[in-house]
Amino acid sequence: MRPTVGFISLGCPKNLVDTERMMGLLSKDGIILTGDQTRADIVVINTCGFLEPAKQESLGTIGEFVALKKKKKLRGVVVTGCMTERYLGLMKEHYPEVDAFLQTKDFSKITDVVNEISLGETAKLVARRNLVGEEDQLQGHSEITDFVERAGGRRSYAYVKIAEGCNRTCSFCIIPKLRGKLHSRSIEGIVDEIRQLVAQGTQEIIFIAQDLTSYGRDLANGTSLLELVKSVEKVDGLKWYRLMYNYPRFFSDELIDLLGSSEKFSGYVDIPFQHISDSVLKAMRRPESKADIYGLMRKLREKIPHLSLRTTVMVGFPGETEDDFQQLLDFIEEAQFDHLGAFTFWREEGTPSYDLPNQVSEEDKKDRYHRLMTLQKKIQKSRLKRHIGSVIPVIIDGFSEKTKQGFVYQGRHLGQAPDIDGVTYVVTDNEVQIGQILQVEVGKIIGDYDLLGAETHSYSRMDERRLQRAASQI
Repeated sequence: MRPTVGFISLGCPKNLVDTERMMGLLSKDGIILTGDQTRADIVVINTCGFLEPAKQESLGTIGEFVALKKKKKLRGVVVTGCMTERYLGLMKEHYPEVDAFLQTKDFSKITDVVNEISLGETAKLVARRNLVGEEDQLQGHSEITDFVERAGGRRSYAYVKIAEGCNRTCSFCIIPKLRGKLHSRSIEGIVDEIRQLVAQGTQEIIFIAQDLTSYGRDLANGTSLLELVKSVEKVDGLKWYRLMYNYPRFFSDELIDLLGSSEKFSGYVDIPFQHISDSVLKAMRRPESKADIYGLMRKLREKIPHLSLRTTVMVGFPGETEDDFQQLLDFIEEAQFDHLGAFTFWREEGTPSYDLPNQVSEEDKKDRYHRLMTLQKKIQKSRLKRHIGSVIPVIIDGFSEKTKQGFVYQGRHLGQAPDIDGVTYVVTDNEVQIGQILQVEVGKIIGDYDLLGAETHSYSRMDERRLQRAASQI
């Protein structure tokens, strides 16, 4: 009897793409997949090891399912992802019950591993070494394939990974050691994948990579993000696309001009600036200066209509002074980002920043983080108010519930990315499909990050009382 397999995908969307790929391989082999891990014979845990909290979450999840295996409620546990590159020795020592540790470069072997476990064999596929502390960095450990087969099923959006690895040497980041050097897919392979997804009903594509704007620079045939976008623009049926994890370097004027004139581009750009103080940027080994960052933002806002700009910043990096932090606050106040994520510096073993002098105290890190996010929350509210009374397109991601006011769906407007930004709730008298794009009149702000509106075809005018009743039921 073929096993039933459940997946746990931890960490970022890049991990989710790897998880979906493994699911597709298993499904093609006839193996049954389940979203309910309690009904699975074998559970595959795709781990994240980027920061200490992610490591602890991964280890805790492994421990949870190993305990179920000990109670004979599971036949097998497989561990994949970044943790197999970074903490293999630790995991093998603490979790000998795990049936297989699968390297990021060996995802395609998941079918063999699952079949071996189901037959009662000991797979024990393990990563070849534990890289932390070794000198041979950037060996290229992750697997990426030009042409991939996406599992069927209608969805509103899908992540498409266009490259693996990273050639940057940011002093706080472990990812190059875990994922290796930049390895770009071919434009033909990416476009083929997008066409598969669009044929299945996907309306929106979200491009991801460790370093999106460096796409193609490892190839010698003129491949670039600009050329990829030109090809994607020609895909019939694709409604929206957005660009995630863009580093400031290599964001060319030609690319900005193309995005500014595109009818498919959502206007959403994510650029992790990390900081604005030149001294902190230098210590982080970021090649951009404050002037470079301001110059890029000016170009983007001048050229791209309805730009939605998201960034990520770090507080408490070693050597960050109160003056450096104030520069960051002033920058955020001036930039008025539509969305902003922040995290405090973690001393990550194996990164150059681990041993830097002038480490910032945990108390100061938490205080700065709180002050920064308090500022951003005010900015966020101001940015949301711009939408009140306007009619905007909203893509429907899922059904929320049926209330006395009508159907309430959850979706996103062009300036909202899945999982990391707020959502837009839509009240309508009509039943709609996942992925359908509705014209929505925005009426209210819900909480700190979300919007509520009504489908314009459903209501002849905005009914404030009806929306208020709907809001109370969300």
